[in-house]
Parts: sequence; C-alpha cells; structure tokens
Amino acid sequence: MSQALIEVVDDDTDIRHMLQLVLEARGFKVRTHDGAHAYLSAAPVTERRVMLLDVRMPNMTGVELQAQMVKTGDPTPVIFMSGESLPQDTMAAQQSNAVTFLWKPFRTEDLLNAVAQGLALYDQQSH
Repeated sequence: MSQALIEVVDDDTDIRHMLQLVLEARGFKVRTHDGAHAYLSAAPVTERRVMLLDVRMPNMTGVELQAQMVKTGDPTPVIFMSGESLPQDTMAAQQSNAVTFLWKPFRTEDLLNAVAQGLALYDQQSH
C-alpha cells in the first residue's frame, strides 16, 4: 500500500513541528498548514490521506473548515484535536463525521490509532 499523507492543520508552530517529526518517523508523508485558509489554498492532492485538524484557530475554526470540506466534496477524513475548546466547539466537532477527537496532549499511540482509523475510512470511501 502506498505511503499515506497526513495533513496537519494547526495554528501552533510547535504542535505542527512535533506532529511532523512523530509522523515522519513512522513513515508517513506530512504536509503542514498554519490554518484553514492555508489548507484551502494548498495544491490539491489525490493521495491516500487523513487530516489532523485543530478545533480552535483564528479566522476559521477547524469545525468551519471541515464543514467547508464537506461542502466542496473533499473526502479527507478528519481527526479533530484540541487543547482547550469551548463546549459548543467540542460538541460540534464530536457531532461531525470526524474520525475521532483527541485532547492535547495526547499519547503517540492514540494518535497513531486515530490515523489508522482515518486511513481505513479513506479506503472505504474511495471504493
């Protein structure tokens, strides 16, 4: 099976860098984006992929980005992550069709399990 791409969308540089290091060490390709608009303006990809998406970001929240992705037919499975969220953000993220919701800081094992779930979902959708 081809190497999977992990899209990391988070406004925190340190979080993006840490996730990139951890995921690349596990053999994944990683593209990082410093916010929703950066992801939306990035070159589209057709690779097998999953997204790690921060819930709370300036300009456009993770929940708003995911809603936009659904509207435009972007099939990338989303794993929400948050260190601090307002109850309505958390509720919206958990009620979406996201793979799962990870609270920061999360264990690497939980991250990798979520990524595996997301990739399995991607494979189901593309067949």
